[in-house]
Amino acid sequence: MHRWAPKGALVIVLLLAYPVLTHAAVTTGFAYLAWTAWFCVAALVVLSFPGRWGLAGFALLAAAPLVADTDALLKFPPVIINLALAIWFGRTLAPGEEPMISWFARLVRGTEVPADIARYTRWSTVIWTAFFVSMAAASAALAVLATPRTWSVFTNGIDYLLVGALFVGEYVFRRVRYRHHQHRPLADVVRTVARAGKLAPRRTARK
Repeated sequence: MHRWAPKGALVIVLLLAYPVLTHAAVTTGFAYLAWTAWFCVAALVVLSFPGRWGLAGFALLAAAPLVADTDALLKFPPVIINLALAIWFGRTLAPGEEPMISWFARLVRGTEVPADIARYTRWSTVIWTAFFVSMAAASAALAVLATPRTWSVFTNGIDYLLVGALFVGEYVFRRVRYRHHQHRPLADVVRTVARAGKLAPRRTARK
């Protein structure tokens, strides 16, 4: 556990630094800030995919600003990340798969979820999938149609706030709608989701 702690802390630092640096680069016009923000993206790739493929991805991304405008490159991560999350959530809605939110609920509870909550968590997975698709579309549209500052405010601020609002809102709704079930505190839910990166939903969900 302790072996992975520094890596996890570094990932969190990079995730927090990227939107701050990107917005600062857009508002100030300083090229070194854009380069640093893009380096955060490259570093996240090598940390997320250890081994030769991660190193190859890091090398390609680190060299990209040499052949392309860094400000333009920074328009891609919000679209790609949201689409990747949409695919990650959406693929668990296929027949025989355990829906992503059902998986999170099972991990938090430490046991199988009741049938009524299982139905709800499946629909919640649909909502999260649609949400990430919408965020990807909005990021792409603003990158093309809006000013750089407007694009940055949305992708580096509003987007994250909307994720937090949906996360907390879904938790509150579930506690109110299914008050006859016991629910873990929100802090436990956050910790469970944060630790879930090395696990995976079941390939075949129980009926």
